[in-house]
Amino acid sequence: MKKNTFGYMLMFVSIAIFSCTKSNLMHDDGAANAMQMADKEANGGGPYVLNMVIQLSGNNEVPAVSTTTKGVAHLRVSASKKLYSKVIVQGLESGDALRFAHIHAGATGVNGPVRIFLCHTAADFGQNIVTELTDEQYNFLLNEPAYVNAHSNFNPAGIIRGQVR
Repeated sequence: MKKNTFGYMLMFVSIAIFSCTKSNLMHDDGAANAMQMADKEANGGGPYVLNMVIQLSGNNEVPAVSTTTKGVAHLRVSASKKLYSKVIVQGLESGDALRFAHIHAGATGVNGPVRIFLCHTAADFGQNIVTELTDEQYNFLLNEPAYVNAHSNFNPAGIIRGQVR
């Protein structure tokens, strides 16, 4: 029963996200961020074998990072092995700058190597990015422990992180 409840909840969240042009995805301290969803063509249109919105926080970093910076990573993978991603970061400290974001191999509490680039430069944050996955990357993303990590100048090892699985 618990598994079915989670499935229904995930389905409801997915429908809510894709049926609106704006979606309120960040909820910390009453500060809401509306993530503008791009049109269907720019994001593949589905069907997707993976569709997740991952909350990113400094508390999830290893070791934890004390920061007001928060973010979300929206990941969608098609059966044709395309990754559609968008990483949004807010609340970066004055003087700090974003560098890049990746998907790393690693379970909760464990750091691991980079497996997939999401944002190659600071300009990629907030943009819809399409990545052609290799067979290895595709199988990794669907089956292995992984996390999204955003890096900044003040925190080059990672400022915020969220678990894929």
